[in-house]
Amino acid sequence: MTYCIAVRSLCDFTAKAGDLDLRFTPAPSAREGIEGHAALARRRGPGYETEIALEGEYGELKVRGRADGYDAESNRLEEFKTHRGDLRHVPQSHRAVHWAQLRIYGALLCRARGLKELQLALVYFDIASEAETVCVETHTASELQRQFAEHCERFLGWARPELLRRAARDASLGTLSFPFSALHPRQRELAEAVYRATRRGRTLLTQAPTGIGKTLATLFPALKAMPAEALDKVFFLVAKTSGRRVALEALLRLQYGAASAPLRVLELVAREKACEYPDAECHGESCPLACGFYDRLPAARSEAAEVAIQDRAAVRSIARRHNLCPYT
Repeated sequence: MTYCIAVRSLCDFTAKAGDLDLRFTPAPSAREGIEGHAALARRRGPGYETEIALEGEYGELKVRGRADGYDAESNRLEEFKTHRGDLRHVPQSHRAVHWAQLRIYGALLCRARGLKELQLALVYFDIASEAETVCVETHTASELQRQFAEHCERFLGWARPELLRRAARDASLGTLSFPFSALHPRQRELAEAVYRATRRGRTLLTQAPTGIGKTLATLFPALKAMPAEALDKVFFLVAKTSGRRVALEALLRLQYGAASAPLRVLELVAREKACEYPDAECHGESCPLACGFYDRLPAARSEAAEVAIQDRAAVRSIARRHNLCPYT
């Protein structure tokens, strides 16, 4: 079984360290980011390549992404990062991810084109002043491959058990049974419609009266359809807290209908309801749970992976044991 992951997602998982720091958000809106990338590309000379599709495999891992730009004449690979404001305020954890991305793209480019070494340029572009700040380093192909392997090994430590769990979960969902003796006629009609829409990748809008069991009639067929459609997650959104409780109770019932592998359920709550220090700012100098956040995160993540129903109370309990922010 292969685990596919984007370069950015891989780096978000493996490269962040130190404090959580939300004082500065380096990424403007998606539209501004696209316009900034286009402006930088226009400044480059003829023959400059943009949006270079790259991929590589390491063990069970397939890594994919698009490098922003490459100049073959100077043998220089660039990664563009748009921002607004003083660049000095970009957290070190973000910079580490940016460099990791660029180095992994470099490893993939060297492998794809048989390059022995490569110049890497991290280009920060202020969308307000249109000023560029360029950081450059040069690596051999073997150095980049070594770093690529380190990130992949780090991620596979998490991914390998996940692949086994997902295979067991999908096999279990294939035999998932409805937690009651039978579906009511209206409930069955809704469940069949949800199943067909999920299998066909279509949108379903339905109106049904109160009391027919809409929550179970929606979750049960959606989960049954997951293995055939290679779906990994189902999001169930509710408008009120009471609806969230009903959904959690339904999922708990369905979990006992799974033959071998329990479902993993995560309850998401608003930041103001989860924050332990509402008077503090989200950075290591103000909030004790933000200080060293990424250093303690792997252990907490491993513990959480063993908990089937991760409701608000369970997440808070794990976060407290590891001195972490339960929201982030």
